Amino acid sequence: MGMGLRMSLRISPALELRQALEARLTQGLFIRQSQRLALELYRKREDELTRLYRKVLERRMVKRYDKHGMAFEYALVRAEDVPDELKTDGNWAFSHCLYSALEALFAGRRHAMARGSWLLFVICDLYAGMPERYLEYAAVHERGEQVTLGDHNLASKLEFAIAREEGKLIGYMGWLEENCPAKFADVFSYQAHLDLPAADEFQEVLELSTATEEATRVRQMITAFEWPSRLLQKLTSYQKRGEAVAEIVTRALHAAEVLAGEGGMPLKELIKRIQGEVTRRLRAIVERELTRYISYPRLDALWREQRIAVDTKFAETLMRRQLRDPAAYQAEVFAAGIRDALPPDGVLALNFREALAALR
Repeated sequence: MGMGLRMSLRISPALELRQALEARLTQGLFIRQSQRLALELYRKREDELTRLYRKVLERRMVKRYDKHGMAFEYALVRAEDVPDELKTDGNWAFSHCLYSALEALFAGRRHAMARGSWLLFVICDLYAGMPERYLEYAAVHERGEQVTLGDHNLASKLEFAIAREEGKLIGYMGWLEENCPAKFADVFSYQAHLDLPAADEFQEVLELSTATEEATRVRQMITAFEWPSRLLQKLTSYQKRGEAVAEIVTRALHAAEVLAGEGGMPLKELIKRIQGEVTRRLRAIVERELTRYISYPRLDALWREQRIAVDTKFAETLMRRQLRDPAAYQAEVFAAGIRDALPPDGVLALNFREALAALR
């Protein structure tokens, strides 16, 4: 009888299969929802920046850069004309690739970016008295984003290589540390990072200009760049504190993921517990005065990856509860004010900047 009891308590193979398929469907719906949101944001950004570039053309503020083996155009824009989300952390340059979504679907995003048209922008009045040379370095960075098919690290390496070639790197880094600590905190990872696109991709990106010569020159500058010894000690200090921030974020979202799998707590209370735990752990970043050492490109990527893991675990919890008692589940979801995921705002926002800002 004991064996019969144990067998009766086992989930039938059909129900196991149903649960697995439903869990996979829920996760797939979440991923597609994220992709759809990203596409909508991309299209909105494209409309905004296309209009902005037309305005720059009317003002005749398109500049040409022709030095160090590179030749390209970039738009000088006023801060008042730039969407606020593009001025985060004091950045004064940005770019956008106009590429075919259909081509990206069939040939891959990097291929579509290589064949796309790039709009390069530099904000000329974000900092009073900024040397014109620094505006050019920002333009070089955005050209680097184009040439390396969107690789922020390599683009920065190109930017600093040009500053060093012109004998201005020490002064430029000092200006960055004082005025843009977030960008300064971001630079150490460029020392070791070297993942250049293949030569044919370089040529494809630059097919409308002197493709072979420029691609070769850019490759040489990125590959050869090394930090001067007098800067390495300071950069190492920033790196150490940046690692501390990454550890805090990882521990916070791991704790959130564990809680998200909790089976017995009411959903409303569970969400509150998750939010409270993440808040408590992230607050250490502010309390330990680590905000100036944050490398936002790195932390945004880390946060996005681990935040999705939390939502995936929460989706599994929702699925179990729905299968167990559909009526009670609907009542709980309504009481918690959610649909099929954790609230994507506050400390559980889908990007790190918003989550950190919620602490203030």
